[in-house]
Amino acid sequence: MKDYILFIPPIDVIGKDPIIWNAKEAKHYFNWFISIKDDRVDHLLTSIDEVLTDDPEADVKRIGKKVTDFLFGYPFSNKEESKLIMTNKGLALVADLSLLIAKLIMENHPQITWGIVKRPKRDISYNLPALFGFPIVERLELMGASIRYARAILENNNTSSVWVEMYNYAMELISGDIN
Repeated sequence: MKDYILFIPPIDVIGKDPIIWNAKEAKHYFNWFISIKDDRVDHLLTSIDEVLTDDPEADVKRIGKKVTDFLFGYPFSNKEESKLIMTNKGLALVADLSLLIAKLIMENHPQITWGIVKRPKRDISYNLPALFGFPIVERLELMGASIRYARAILENNNTSSVWVEMYNYAMELISGDIN
């Protein structure tokens, strides 16, 4: 799977920190993101030879394990000074896993929608797409969390169970059954 497609944003925002995007740039990125998210999920599933079932939790567990296994090898990570560092292809892989998780969350919950984080400006997800419509929290930004979790996995500070925990947390937020 050496040819995994990179997650390359529109040219006008490449290299710019989202916190400094103006409203037009944030909207342009959002529209681009919405236009590619389903294709990226399809690419992920095809690349790892997976098909979704009628059990989203089992799907996330199974696919999350596969993605985690892929993360530990080239071209998704490289060893640098005895540490595994995620490559751009690794970042794309876990970003796509977050899109899959978002898709599975949204499938039976039409109240959950994509939107742009607009406040507070100091938020790490400012100007980025996130899932909105949860009754307990304003939003979830899964992509950034997915990248952080993948880095922790590569440092042996987490396991593949984190992906299903992410999915289940969102389900708990939707049901209001959060402890």
